[in-house]
Amino acid sequence: MREKGMSNILLILSYVAKAAGFVATLNAIPCVAPTTGVIIFFVASLLKDTVDRIGDFLDNGKSDWRV
Repeated sequence: MREKGMSNILLILSYVAKAAGFVATLNAIPCVAPTTGVIIFFVASLLKDTVDRIGDFLDNGKSDWRV
């Protein structure tokens, strides 16, 4: 049950970071450069996918690739 809660937290934080990166990329936030938004989006995607893969391997020893 705890793994499901951590997965949901990761998913929510990833969506928030991706949304913030997207908004920054559109130059909608005056004090944040669009390139910073792209970097935020990239890092959020990379962290989420990495943690998902590690969790899959720790769970059952194989990658349960979800698209």
